[in-house]
Amino acid sequence: MDWNKEIQGLETDFSSYMESGIYIHDGMKLLFSKNKEELFPSASIIKLPIYLYYYEQAIQGKFNLMDRVNVSNKGRANGSGVMHVLTSIEDWSVEELLQLMIAVSDNEATNQLISYAGLENLQAWIKEKTWNEEMALRRYLMDYESGLVNEVTPQGAVSVLKEIMELGRNYPLWKNQIEKPFLLQQFRTGLPGYLDEREIPILEMLNKTGEDNEIRHDVALFRYNDRVVYIAALNKNVKEEAKAIEWMQELGKLAFKFLTNAD
Repeated sequence: MDWNKEIQGLETDFSSYMESGIYIHDGMKLLFSKNKEELFPSASIIKLPIYLYYYEQAIQGKFNLMDRVNVSNKGRANGSGVMHVLTSIEDWSVEELLQLMIAVSDNEATNQLISYAGLENLQAWIKEKTWNEEMALRRYLMDYESGLVNEVTPQGAVSVLKEIMELGRNYPLWKNQIEKPFLLQQFRTGLPGYLDEREIPILEMLNKTGEDNEIRHDVALFRYNDRVVYIAALNKNVKEEAKAIEWMQELGKLAFKFLTNAD
């Protein structure tokens, strides 16, 4: 499949509606990229390194995911998620917060996890990673008053998701637990959107979205039989949300076309 030709066609139809970055990798080699090292406001994509941090630390025995965190029912972060609605529940396990952070992109769960680990500790851990210049965690979620912006590159988004999946493969006893919230992801309108409701039992789609004002992101792993493809599709200055979503869905269709070419 000629990725350059296929995506050039999409550029003709959609480039006027947003500024975009793309990174597509089959687990072994780069298939296509555009603005792969450009930093974009991350929105909820920044939740990926936080998730990786906790599971990496838990596997090393430095965290117990069953530890309990008391969360005040006052002043919870709103936006995506459910914790700002479920204020009668104040006691949560670290694992529950991690699942909520990915599956429903819960902002309060994310902020609790940042606080529990320590923002500076997370920042220092990121600096030790090979993708450290492609991911910047500077503030808590919804903290617009700080004037700071969390950022990510398309290449960095794939690198972190890929490392999460590799962690599960390297530690099989943890694999299902690590992958669960991605497989049960509630937000499927982006890259998996065209395929999500179709009966393709051997296709697995694991994704994480990111949304904010004029921002629509998705990063995903598509698995079909023994083939995989990772895609990061990042957008900023989005003029029409529907067009950004349609563009991501078209990329998802291309991923499926690529994976099934051998059939």
